[in-house]
Amino acid sequence: MKPYHIILTALIICLAGCQNKKNEIIISGRIEGPIPDKIEYTNPINGICNWWFTESVEPDSLGNFRIRFESEKPLFFKLGPSYKKQRTIIAEPGHRYDLILDLTEAYTLSFTDESSTLQEAYNKLPNPMHIQEGAREFLRDSMASKIKETIEQRRIDEIAEFEKLYSEKVISEELLNLVKTDRACYYNAVLATTMWIKKMLSMREQKIAFTAEFDQLWKEAFQPTLFSNPEIINSQWFNSYAESYLYFKDYLNGAFTKEKRDALSHADTVKTYRVSQAKEYLPAELCENYLAHFLFEESFQKKYERELIDLYDDFKTNYPTSQYHPYLSPLIDEIVEFHKIAGSPLNEKIHFVDDYQNRNTLTDLAGTFANGLIYVDVWATWCGPCKAEFEHREELKALLQENDIPVLYISIDREQDSDRWKNMVKFYNLEGYHVRANEPLSLELREIFGQNGRMSIPWYLLIKADGTILKKHASRPSKLMDLKREINQKQHES
Repeated sequence: MKPYHIILTALIICLAGCQNKKNEIIISGRIEGPIPDKIEYTNPINGICNWWFTESVEPDSLGNFRIRFESEKPLFFKLGPSYKKQRTIIAEPGHRYDLILDLTEAYTLSFTDESSTLQEAYNKLPNPMHIQEGAREFLRDSMASKIKETIEQRRIDEIAEFEKLYSEKVISEELLNLVKTDRACYYNAVLATTMWIKKMLSMREQKIAFTAEFDQLWKEAFQPTLFSNPEIINSQWFNSYAESYLYFKDYLNGAFTKEKRDALSHADTVKTYRVSQAKEYLPAELCENYLAHFLFEESFQKKYERELIDLYDDFKTNYPTSQYHPYLSPLIDEIVEFHKIAGSPLNEKIHFVDDYQNRNTLTDLAGTFANGLIYVDVWATWCGPCKAEFEHREELKALLQENDIPVLYISIDREQDSDRWKNMVKFYNLEGYHVRANEPLSLELREIFGQNGRMSIPWYLLIKADGTILKKHASRPSKLMDLKREINQKQHES
């Protein structure tokens, strides 16, 4: 190779290395308190903070971990153990961040690098799990002007703190613009969601008025729409804003009536309708992210709707090289498997209680069994934590068989979801006895739970065959050793 070719090659390699370093973001973390098996963080695909698309890193024995990725622009991402709410971090290309994640009861995230002022400022801002939580405080306000004034003032006050950081050269202009876009997206989504909920409430209760002022305020949330700013997709709240915009288009098009919404909620194609709306009303360059988020969120609910299979096939056709495929494919594969198993013969150890529709009390159900203890699992097909507990069904089965205890699964699903309930029982291979609670039984269960008509599931009980409740809140299958102690104690007492 000629000398100048060697020099040119070396320069190209050097420049490439410099470019990578310039775009590199490094997070060095240390855990205080109990060290989890892994720390999860949102994967900022194309610089976009999507709550659903996560990766993980394993801390070492001392609680140290390191995360590295590349980006051409400032971005948000979230970080934390799977069993706690994730904390938000703002990161810029070419920067390294050093943090301490305190997983004691305090659960705090602090930074030991120069970005600590920025991180603290952002993490003081409203950051609910769902945009509806942000809207909740405004639902009782009857004056549109008050809602508008409060929201606008909060946005101005929040941005002022970051403008101060910019003037002090603590943050870059690019990062300041990211925060401005993010807060505009958040508060417009809060405003639109508040109006959406108020409209819903007015349709359910005639005494609640949806005034002309509320109508105008809803329109102002999208005048003009933030979609004219392509950077909106980098906000954590982009998908919430986009979703609220689709509901708003329903409203403008006359589809936001009680009759039409009731019909849509019971249709088998409601998700297809939402996807078609997104394709029609969202800018094409923003649609991939929204659709991927929508498909993941709906699939993650594990209701196993067949409709999602076709929608994902359409997504693959439109976005064959999408970076979201590795996250979506496993969920869709599970839906395909669900429908395959739904068509297979029933396991002979799965029993649907005879005439379960007319079993009105827990005592009536308990009388189905011989003397002894019964382990009761109250669940529903829409309950994610309920289904997560089914992963421990084999360990549970071994413990119960060892103690000659049957398991009674009581579903609180609606009658129209009866087929999905039975298919889900087959899919999870829930050996034992099954009932879908009718209205009298559901009311009794809520009364037994004892929270003024409210009931949290999954819920587990230990009862006797005569209906006596021995332990109203027994341990769940994932807490098997605790359940074992409870069973031993109740058997000894009996």
